[in-house]
This record gives sequence, C-alpha cells and structure tokens, in this order.
Amino acid sequence: MRETRKKADTLSLRTLEYSIAESVTGIARNSLMSMASITTVGLSLAILGGFVLLALGLNNIVHAQMDQFEISVWLKTDVADRQVQEMDRNIRALPHVRSVNLETAETTWEKIKASWEDKIELGGVEPSVLSDHFRVKLDDPKFTQITAAGLRGMSGVDEVIEGQAVVEHMLRFADLVKWVGIAAAAVLFLVAGFIVNNTIRLTLYARRREIKIMQLVGATNWFIRLPFVFEGTILGAIGAGIACLVIFGGAKYAGQLVSQIMPLLRQFSSGVDPGQFFGGLVILGCFIGMMSSLVSIRQFLRAN
Repeated sequence: MRETRKKADTLSLRTLEYSIAESVTGIARNSLMSMASITTVGLSLAILGGFVLLALGLNNIVHAQMDQFEISVWLKTDVADRQVQEMDRNIRALPHVRSVNLETAETTWEKIKASWEDKIELGGVEPSVLSDHFRVKLDDPKFTQITAAGLRGMSGVDEVIEGQAVVEHMLRFADLVKWVGIAAAAVLFLVAGFIVNNTIRLTLYARRREIKIMQLVGATNWFIRLPFVFEGTILGAIGAGIACLVIFGGAKYAGQLVSQIMPLLRQFSSGVDPGQFFGGLVILGCFIGMMSSLVSIRQFLRAN
C-alpha cells in the first residue's frame, strides 16, 4: 500500500515537472502566438488597471471635497461667553460631529478685509454686524440635514447654513462615480477575458495536431491539459507584468501632464498601495490565462 502511494506521488511529481517543462518549451516553440497572447493580456489588463486607478482617484477627489464641507452655526450677538462654552459642549455631543471650531467676529472681519478690501469699498461697513460662529465638520455628510436641524433647536443660535443642496449634489456625484466605475470595470474585465480567451484559442488551434497525437498515444485529458494550463498561466503573468510597466509609466506621465494643465488636480491619487495593486494585477493575469486555457483546451478535447 505504501509502495503504491509512493509510486503515485512520484508519477504526480514527474507529471508536474513534465507539464511545466513542456509549457516553457511550447511558449518558446510557438513564439509568435505566445507574443500575441502576451500583448493581448498586457494591453487588456493595462486598460482595465488604468481605468480602475482613474475611478478610484475621482472617488477620492469627491470625498476629499466632501471632507472639507462645514456647517456654519451663527450665534446671536448677545450670547454670553458661558453660554458659548456650553453650546460648544452640546454641539460636540451630537452624533456624527467630527470637529467644532469657534471663529470670533473679529477673526471673520479680518478674513473679509483680506479677501475683499482690494475689490470693494468696505469703509462704511461696521464689523459690529458680525457675530461669532461655530464651524462644524461631520464624519459623514449624509447626516448634514439631521445635524443642522439639531443645531437650529439650540438656544442662542441665530442662523445655521449647511448648504444641503451642495451636499446632495456631491453625494449623488460620488455614488455615480462609484457605480459607473464598478460597472465599467466589470465590463472591461469580461471584455479582457473574452479577448484573451480567443487569442489563446488561436494558439491551441495552431497546435491541434499535437493534441490529436497525444490522444492517439493514450494520454489522459488532464495529462494533455496541464502543459497548456501552465502555459496560459505563464503568458498571463508575463502580460500582467507588462501591463504593470505600462500603467506605472503612463500614470507618472499623465500625473505630470495633468498637474501642469490643471494645478487643482496636483493631489490626484488613487490611494492604493502600488505593491498590492500590481501584485493583484499579476494574480488576475494568471487567473485569466489559466481559465482561458482550461476553457479552450476543453473544447479541443471534445472536438477530437
């Protein structure tokens, strides 16, 4: 029993070694079709990866703008300092409030003069018309309307400006970017898989006689499959490596170009770790190559 098990393990190891060696030999022997497969995988994954990075970058920009959004809580002019401190504590106690900053009327007036003094005449304007106000930031802009309603109910509050319409537009745009990105990435993944599958199928079609001969000498279907599966996996990995180089170079060039044309997008970033992203892309390339080989060789084995 043990000898039979050892013999089976030896045969399995030899089969694995033969399959890997044969896959490398097949790639070298059919260099033209191999290059076509590698190029197809590389371009398909480069387009897919580039779009994913673009969608993530746009999503980060939207959320960065939303993080800067504030609710302005203007106080009545006769509010005492003790009441202001109490209001500060009450505002901080509200759900979803991330930070609270008090800006005095004097500070607001200085900002107005710095921004508008050279544009309009402020000589007749009295700073006494201004009052202190709180600048409130939330951890989630979706709760802006509820928080603003709670702020309006506090004693000493004169006016609450939350810009709900702006928040709703930003939230809708963020959702649009997210769902369009997911849908487009799924479509591009399917298209990439279809193109790679057809390319590998052409490679197998050119080697259909080799498959037929192996069947005639009594080789099992899995013995025939394994070299082609390894071959597809290797081609997918090499193609994904090329895609990584294309994305890295393209992202660097595009980033420099965009920062020159639109300085506001200088901080454009997808927020993903390059190592993890490129590693995931290589794994995806291996998976697409492996599955395309499995599907294609299955059809040829049936045909023969």
